[in-house]
Amino acid sequence: MLVNNITIPATCEPVTIAVRKTDSGILTEEGYKVTPLLQGGAHVNPVKIGEVEGTLRWTGTNYADTNGIWTFTRSVAGEAVTIKRPTAVRTAFDRLHNQPSEVMILFIGQNGGYADLTDLIRMHQQMISHFKGKEYLVLGLSTGTESQRAEYEKQMKQAFGRRFVSLREYLAHPVYDTDGKTVISCYGLDDAGLDPTDADIERIKQGQVPQTLLADSVHYTAATKTVIGTMLYKKMIELGILEQ
Repeated sequence: MLVNNITIPATCEPVTIAVRKTDSGILTEEGYKVTPLLQGGAHVNPVKIGEVEGTLRWTGTNYADTNGIWTFTRSVAGEAVTIKRPTAVRTAFDRLHNQPSEVMILFIGQNGGYADLTDLIRMHQQMISHFKGKEYLVLGLSTGTESQRAEYEKQMKQAFGRRFVSLREYLAHPVYDTDGKTVISCYGLDDAGLDPTDADIERIKQGQVPQTLLADSVHYTAATKTVIGTMLYKKMIELGILEQ
């Protein structure tokens, strides 16, 4: 994210970074407009603009509020700073956790923001290039059916190999009865110790994550998050990213 042509006050008063109604979002180096903090974002703050640390805030009442603005408020009073050239907004997560000892787990794409799969893969690769560590995993989206996600998963596997983990494939992977044909559960439900509903079984047959594992149409229950975390821990041991 970039800011330009603003003056950070000497006092701890907010300065407007972008107005959603007129700017649509905060400009980035590639010319995109991004909309941080609409649904939280503890990884963002405190940010730094130049050498001034402070809080980036979204004033909207919810993610869809077109009257919201993004402001920056410095943490400690000091001399006023005038930004006359494009200057990066550096997030807390990037400043503190982009380190050689860290492991990066990428999980993006559900909400769009990319032109096509080639563009989405390019975004992943840019993050990997920016990361100072060498260990990472790329998580695949868990929405949709097997057929709907076929091309996406094919291209992601080609791009990232064993470091790509399809959450849809794992959570919805069928568990068969002794006849080897009758679907009785899936990895996700089995790991969570949950019994499938009839509707769950039909979803599993389509390669779709069962509703019992979801809090709504997209987001996971607490039990599912534990299943995913445990699976990823084992995967990282398998790849030599972590030691047991």
